[in-house]
Amino acid sequence: MKLKLNVEFDQEGRALSLDQFTKTFLEAVQKVVRQEFERWHVAHPVSVQKPGALPETKRALTVSKAEAAKILGVSRRTIDHSITLKEIKVFRVGRRVLVPVEGLEAIVKRGSLRTREMDNSLDAGS
Repeated sequence: MKLKLNVEFDQEGRALSLDQFTKTFLEAVQKVVRQEFERWHVAHPVSVQKPGALPETKRALTVSKAEAAKILGVSRRTIDHSITLKEIKVFRVGRRVLVPVEGLEAIVKRGSLRTREMDNSLDAGS
């Protein structure tokens, strides 16, 4: 096995230490990689989307009540109660109840979803 060592010199003709050489080498590599990435990125633009978000064509339009509860971080009973109060609109396909994702997004934007406990406290206060 052959090992070849080139000694690099700075502008003043001094030999660089191994640390200085390594730092200079890594900076040069980093510069080249950035330039190549930018060149590639200009030639191949990528649409930016939120992490974990599905493209519009693959995103479900409706979810089950259990999935809706999981998305909102509430219980399935809270979803049932909200459906009863018509806070959440649903589609019925046979016996299956489907919740539109747009409705869940509207609830998140609105920032409120009444629960049975809230209704009980309102009834007790009157």
